[in-house]
Amino acid sequence: MKVFFGGSEKGSYRRMLLDNNVKHFALNLTHLPIPKKKEFVLSDIFQGNEVLIYTSENDEDLNRFDDFVRNYADEISIVIGRPDYDGAWLGDKYVPIWNDETDLERLAWLCQKYGRVAISDKAVNPRNMVRIRQLAARWGTKLIGITSKPDLIEHLPWDAVVVNSWTSVIRYGETQIWDGHGLRRYPAQQKESARKKHRADIVRLDVDIVSVMEDDVATVGTLAIRSWQQWETHTFGGYDPSVADDEDEFGPPSDPPIITIGGVTPVSKNVALGGSNITTDPLNERHERGRSLLPIMGIESVVSLGHRTVGNDGEELEIEPEKVNLLKYNADPLRECNHCYLAPRCPQFHENATCAFSLPLEIKSKDQLQAAMKALLEMQVGRVMFARFAEELEGQGLDSSLSTEIDRVFNLVEKMARISDNREMLRIEVETRGSSGVLSRLFGQKVGETSKMLPNGGLNEEATDALYADVIDFSEDGS
Repeated sequence: MKVFFGGSEKGSYRRMLLDNNVKHFALNLTHLPIPKKKEFVLSDIFQGNEVLIYTSENDEDLNRFDDFVRNYADEISIVIGRPDYDGAWLGDKYVPIWNDETDLERLAWLCQKYGRVAISDKAVNPRNMVRIRQLAARWGTKLIGITSKPDLIEHLPWDAVVVNSWTSVIRYGETQIWDGHGLRRYPAQQKESARKKHRADIVRLDVDIVSVMEDDVATVGTLAIRSWQQWETHTFGGYDPSVADDEDEFGPPSDPPIITIGGVTPVSKNVALGGSNITTDPLNERHERGRSLLPIMGIESVVSLGHRTVGNDGEELEIEPEKVNLLKYNADPLRECNHCYLAPRCPQFHENATCAFSLPLEIKSKDQLQAAMKALLEMQVGRVMFARFAEELEGQGLDSSLSTEIDRVFNLVEKMARISDNREMLRIEVETRGSSGVLSRLFGQKVGETSKMLPNGGLNEEATDALYADVIDFSEDGS
């Protein structure tokens, strides 16, 4: 992956980049002052290095862009085309831009037609990032990103990126350092502590630490350039997000003599390139005979038993058998190696081949259901064990995701026990309100009243007098 350093349209930035042996320059034509009297030779200004041309999103001067590209086409390596410009005459140098996050159909069309696309970071979001990666892999597309966000650069397979954020160290006092593992960015409010913290990293980059601590503009700029160069040549590592949003770099400059580097992400309305039209025709109605079952599903025909009877000759006959179609899962794989997102890591990848793996499934009996549940439980326990191993390696305390996976294991066990339970049980829940009791509500008012009566009808008048006669009043004799 190549890193094209933006800001080269300004002389002071360009000289700083050349002094640090930068080989890839990004030139924003919108902010390039072209002299009218002096000779302007692009190859001499950039000393024969690679030059990428693009414009700001608010630049509407199409004629100026076309004139410059035609005059210096032989000296330009890459031309990121405006949405309203047809650069097919440039051949492989021309890279169309995609800047509408909702128009994935256009992105697919550009990938298929050109095999190379420039993407603005404003068009990338977590919802379409996976789709962008799939389209790039499907058509073998070379992607050029217009972004300065390291986390976004890490998550997509860029062939090149245009970065302007290195100029923030000059304009806004940022500190950008490669620490051997990742590119760290610190705002101006933290520059003193950050530079002391990364003192060894600054020395390792062969930058004068004294000049950096004194906030020398040229030295701090050199530190940022060398950090980006190291990040370009190393495996991408972590990113410290304790920085301001990269979009803030397009705000007003703090130093008036330094001009503002404009936006680099065109968002004007997309139009078809080369006179082509990417709109689709109206849908054609498909005949019913042209429809077929979804490939992932199948139909199984089962003939039920009809009524059995005996014929006149004594033979056994079956009357009115019924044929029933049952839905089932079709385990035949549909994946193709060319379009599979696992293609870069699959051990059985073969170009223009169907998937080498199959998973025949059938759950028709209780034993098959039990085996399937057991396999899922074993898989989940394996995930828990591996997460525990990772927790030990990280050594950063308790991992909440591991606790969640452990809880999921017990939930699976509980659900399996409930599914496997074949006990027969009758449960009756009764709730009563008001003056009447439960028995009256279940079996009628008469049954409820009967249940309140004493056995054998209770005591009559004679039985009550006899009971009172047997009672001894102990209060008379005081005992």
